[in-house]
Amino acid sequence: MDQRKIGEFLKQLRTERQWTQAALADKIGVSNRSISRWENGTTLPDLSLLVMLSELYGVSIEEILDGRKKETNMNNNQTITKVADYTTNMEDKRAKRMMWFFIISLLAMGGYAIIDINHLGSIEPYESIASMLLGFICGTLMTGVLYCSKTLQNIARTKLRLKSFILQNDTTKK
Repeated sequence: MDQRKIGEFLKQLRTERQWTQAALADKIGVSNRSISRWENGTTLPDLSLLVMLSELYGVSIEEILDGRKKETNMNNNQTITKVADYTTNMEDKRAKRMMWFFIISLLAMGGYAIIDINHLGSIEPYESIASMLLGFICGTLMTGVLYCSKTLQNIARTKLRLKSFILQNDTTKK
């Protein structure tokens, strides 16, 4: 899967419709910066957004993942394989981000422990640093619980359903 090729194709599809990045971002509920990153090949949209883009542009998900329009339809096995590869790729990236997030949190715990063991928590600036570290650690733990309990995925699915509903209503009004 060539991210740059996918990005160029997404840009081509957008410009064919004479949409600005801002207009597309408004349609699917993301930032202009996200659209720019996709089109530059820096990142790829989530699968839920890929489905939305496929519907908006009138192309298949396979065509987006290939970075070009197809003359013939792919068979179902090829489609399933491409979507599975894409999903696996996105999950791997998400897992790596979470791993680094937790490593940084462990370092913050170490910093807090050093301040606490040396009884520096009541001396400025250590008091402020300890408070920031403790806040970061608590935030990381809450994020981890939400991520591991699939709450964040459920929120994302609900958001996708709402976006799809709004998108369908917008297209039926026109």
